[in-house]
Amino acid sequence: MARKKASHPAFIEYEKSIVANPAYADMPDIYGADGGIQWEAPSNRGKGQFQFTHDLRLQWWKDKAQTLGISTEEKAWISKVAKRIHPTKKKPCAVCGRIMDIRYCYLNHGFIAALEKRIPYIDSDEIEYDECTSILDFVTAFAEEYGEDRLRDLADILKCKAVREIPVNQLGADVSKWLNWLENVYIPAEPSRLSPGSMSNAPDRLDGFHTYNRCCRSKQDSGRSKKNLKSYTTDRRVFEFWVDGNWITANKAMGIIRREQQIQNEPCFNQENNGDEHAKPITADHIGPISLGFCHRPVFRLLCQSCNSQKNNRMYLSDVEKLKEFENKGEIVTSWYATPIWNALKDKVRTGDDALKLSRIMRDNRYNALYMLNKLYKTNIATGFMISLLHLEYADKQYKLNKPWTINDSVASFTFSQKPTALEYATIQKVRRIRIGFESLKEYSEKDKRNGLLLWNTNCTSELAEVTSILSTDSELTNLNEKINDALEDAYQVEGKLKECLSNYETTSIKEIVNSPACIQAKSILGQMMQSFAQELSSKWKDPRYARDVYESNDSQ
Repeated sequence: MARKKASHPAFIEYEKSIVANPAYADMPDIYGADGGIQWEAPSNRGKGQFQFTHDLRLQWWKDKAQTLGISTEEKAWISKVAKRIHPTKKKPCAVCGRIMDIRYCYLNHGFIAALEKRIPYIDSDEIEYDECTSILDFVTAFAEEYGEDRLRDLADILKCKAVREIPVNQLGADVSKWLNWLENVYIPAEPSRLSPGSMSNAPDRLDGFHTYNRCCRSKQDSGRSKKNLKSYTTDRRVFEFWVDGNWITANKAMGIIRREQQIQNEPCFNQENNGDEHAKPITADHIGPISLGFCHRPVFRLLCQSCNSQKNNRMYLSDVEKLKEFENKGEIVTSWYATPIWNALKDKVRTGDDALKLSRIMRDNRYNALYMLNKLYKTNIATGFMISLLHLEYADKQYKLNKPWTINDSVASFTFSQKPTALEYATIQKVRRIRIGFESLKEYSEKDKRNGLLLWNTNCTSELAEVTSILSTDSELTNLNEKINDALEDAYQVEGKLKECLSNYETTSIKEIVNSPACIQAKSILGQMMQSFAQELSSKWKDPRYARDVYESNDSQ
C-alpha cells in the first residue's frame, strides 16, 4: 500500500483551525484511533471502526443545510452549505501550501480563450493572468495597464448564463465600482467564466473541499508558466526593490509606450547608433535599472525587446551620461539607499567597462540595503515606519496624461496633471504595494543563492537597535505598526485587514505619523548606514570582484 504523502505545513495548521472552529462542532469522528485529525471520510470503507463515518458526516451536512435554510433538493446543495459555513472562504493547498479563495473567482480556460480572441490588444507580457489569477486581481491589473475607460471591453467576456447582463453604464470607467460589483454580484452568482480555488468535496473531506487547490489540480497544471512569470516579475520589481519615484505615473507611461503606435514606430536606440534594423516591439527601458536602486520615473529609453533583455540590470556608458544629464536639470534619479554610492562613483565612469563595474557595485549596495530592511522588518517594531519607504501617497491622486509627450535621443518623457482622489481603488493600490513589498522582502532574504557582498558588522547591529529604540517611543507609530503586523501575519485575510487598517486612518493622519520626528530620525540613521556601505564599496573600485571575468556569471542576479 502506497504511503500517503505528507501535507504541506500550512495545510496542517489549517486542519487544526477548522477543527477548532464552532462551525464544525459535532462533526462525527473528528479524531481517528491514533488521536489525529480524521480529515478524510471516503465512501468506500468496507470495514473497521470508521466504516460508517462517511454516512454519519453526510447526515451532519444535511442537518447543517436544514439549519441554514438550504434545501437538500437544490442543485449542489452541499457545496452551498460548505461555502456558507467556511470561516475565511480561503484555504491552503495540501500539496504546495498556496492559499486560494474557495469561491468562483479565478479565470478559467473559457474566460482566457474569450479574452484573447475578443480583445486584440491584450498581452500576457504586459499583465499577469492564468488559470490561477483572481478576477479581482486581473481587473485591477487590466485597469492599470490599459486604463479604466477600457473596462467596458470586458463586458462581453463576463456574460454567461448565470449573469446575462453586465451593468456597464452603471459601472462606467470606475475600477472601484467594477471591483465592488464583481465581489458582491458576479462572484456569488458562480459564473461559468470563473472557477473556484478549490472544488467542493463534502462529505469526503471534513471542511467540504478537496485537499488540493486549483494550483495543483493535476500533474499537467504547472501553475504559472514561464511566460506569465515574466510579466509577474516585471510587475513586482518596483515593489520588490523598494525604490523611490511616482510608481503610478511611471506604470502609466510604460503602458502608453506599449500601446501607442506613434511610439512603436520609433526606432530602437541601439538601431539609431549602429544602423542595423531591430525588430519590434519597442519597450520601455529605465535607463537607470530599478534593480540597482534607481527611481521608477515616467522617463524611459526606447529599446527593442531584444536589446532591453540583453541589457538586463546593467548600465552602459550612455546610460550613466544620460542620468547625469537629468541630474544637471534638477531631476532626482536615485532612490534614497542608492544615492550615496551613485554620488561616490558616477564621475569615475569614463568607459563602457566602468559603467558595468558601477552596475556591479550598485548591485552589492542593493543587496546590503535589502538585507538591512529585512532585518528591520524582522524586529516587528518598524513596519509602520517602513510603509513610508513605499510612497503610498502617490495613490492619493488621479493622473491625466499631458499631451504631447516628448521623444529626444530615443528617450520618451511623460508629464501628468493630477487631482485628489477619494476612490476606493486608491486603497486597493496601497494594499497591493504593502503586501507585495513585504512579501518580496521576506522572499528576497530566503533565497538560497545570493552572490552579494555582505558588509554587515557589529556597528550595523548597534545602529539598527538604535533605530528600533527610537521608533518604539512613538505611541501612534506603535499602534499603526501593530495593525500592519497583524494584517501581514494573517495569510488568509492579509488584504482585507490591510484595507481595514488603511481605511481607519485618514491619508493625512498616516502621513503625519510616518513623518514624525521618530521616523525622520530613523530614516536619517538608515541613510548614514547606507553612506557607510557606500564608502566601503567605493573603496573597492579596483577590486577584482568587479572585473568582467569575475562577475560575468552573476550578471543576472
